[in-house]
Amino acid sequence: MIQSNYFEDNEDLILQFDELIDWQEIVSEYEGDFSDAKLYLSTQNPNLQMAPSNLGEAIDYYREILNSYGEMAGMEVSPYVASFDSEGLQFKDGVVTHPQKMADLVDAFHSAGLPPAGFLRKFGGLGLPHTIKGLLLEIIYRCDTSFAIAMGSINLATILQDICDEEQKNRILPKLINERYSVTMGLSEPDFGSDLSSVKTRAEFKDGKWYITGTKRFQTLACGVNGAPSATLCLARTGSPTSGAKGLSFFLVDGKDYEIAGIEKKMGIKSSATCEVVMNNSPAELLGKEGYGLTRYVMGMLNGARMSVASQGAGIATAAYKESLKYAQERIQFGKPLSEIPAIKRILDRMEREIIGMRSLLIEGARTVDLYHWRSMREKDSGKDEKEIRKDPHIQFWNSVSSALTPLAKYYNAEMANTICYDAIQVFGGSGFCEDYDVARLYRDVRIASIWDGTSQIQVNAAIGPISLGLSGSGAFGEYIKTKMSLISPSEELNEIYENVKEIAILYKNLENSSLKEYYSVDLIQNVSRFLIGILFEEQEKKLKNESVLQKRKELRSKFNLDTLGFNDSALRKLRALRQ
Repeated sequence: MIQSNYFEDNEDLILQFDELIDWQEIVSEYEGDFSDAKLYLSTQNPNLQMAPSNLGEAIDYYREILNSYGEMAGMEVSPYVASFDSEGLQFKDGVVTHPQKMADLVDAFHSAGLPPAGFLRKFGGLGLPHTIKGLLLEIIYRCDTSFAIAMGSINLATILQDICDEEQKNRILPKLINERYSVTMGLSEPDFGSDLSSVKTRAEFKDGKWYITGTKRFQTLACGVNGAPSATLCLARTGSPTSGAKGLSFFLVDGKDYEIAGIEKKMGIKSSATCEVVMNNSPAELLGKEGYGLTRYVMGMLNGARMSVASQGAGIATAAYKESLKYAQERIQFGKPLSEIPAIKRILDRMEREIIGMRSLLIEGARTVDLYHWRSMREKDSGKDEKEIRKDPHIQFWNSVSSALTPLAKYYNAEMANTICYDAIQVFGGSGFCEDYDVARLYRDVRIASIWDGTSQIQVNAAIGPISLGLSGSGAFGEYIKTKMSLISPSEELNEIYENVKEIAILYKNLENSSLKEYYSVDLIQNVSRFLIGILFEEQEKKLKNESVLQKRKELRSKFNLDTLGFNDSALRKLRALRQ
């Protein structure tokens, strides 16, 4: 892997941070009236010591975190990731052993205080908005997916900030952070993956305590890292066997109270432990309210999980592009670098513009979560009723928009990352097919992105309702798109794409057969994803200060839009044919 600071060496990431992200909007939503800084002055709570007291301090703080992630990922971890992959994991007598160097570097991240990015400062977290978390996740995923998970799995427990009472939060969260827990999401079972409403794992209340019995599959890091503690956030049935989704509750189970029955042998992420967990009357703590496990809590975690994979896609794609560009510039064929051969330059140019689009989409998706999540949390802390909070027009609108954008971002970035890693192998040619180069590992590792945290097909199903409704003339997503288009002077190409996408949406909506709708839903989602990226590109052009950067961005946007028109034509031809 290229060794450099993975924040500082990324021109587009720096450009996004310095010129394109509206920090006034994001900081205002996350920091509020900078209450953490004010509270530090009166309490001297060390957890709040780094809290910013104004906009400038917040931006500087966020940059420092990204720079630290970039330095450690690109300079300290990247030299070893190939060895993590080749060494892999050992499993014996219920114990999983990671490569020792990997465990040491996870400890180094903990010692630097970097893993708990998603937690509020009062619990010992870094206190970062979703927008910044999206960027730092991109940085660490660019380094290595297995390492990113081992280092950052603690952040799955951020859901407790939203669902638990103050007593539980103050007791559990500092313990998980300070004792360097790995945390896994105990959802899937041997017989139930996407069909979570049918899970069989059972929770029973006996003598004033909860106990869980059942088997969970695909539990990443349920074992911890080389002796460090672990915990599972477990979905278990508290209702009758036929109670469906409403009979499921959410529990915390400590790793010392369950058995690791084995680990999966996988095509990729080979130094990430994917465990089968067996619970047999394992002590557990109920989180939040009984019966809310799937319908409220797991569903409430989806936006964060989707954006994590959107970041993973951008990170792995960036790694594949950077490695390909370096190789193509250094490899001489026919008397010139590969990068100057038109067929290869075409691949590299497409990789570059697609990655900038992916990054723009993940930032926009994270922004929409920032625009409702922190306000909702503050109002809940102030004592407002949840029903009243959900009726707040601002919260309601951005929650609805994010429910469309987060599966869109997860779908698009995961699928495009797979395409870009495919292209990277092509740039390397026969050498890319060999394990001597990192692109072979990236090609294997990226495949999971379109599978975990909901397959691409599940994401399409999640996004299709609000998006088709919005483009047909109603709903929050439609209002969101109309507002965005009104704030720019759309190019001729973008206006044409908009008209095409609206026609695709109407043709889709008018399909009478539900099976046909499901069959062609991906065509609408793919085209809407690219349309939204086109809008974001033209929004960004209004903010760029350097004329040469602006001209390059316009050329990139124009080529991206021309590609999109090709996708439009394909979808329209298929859907129009169904009317005949």
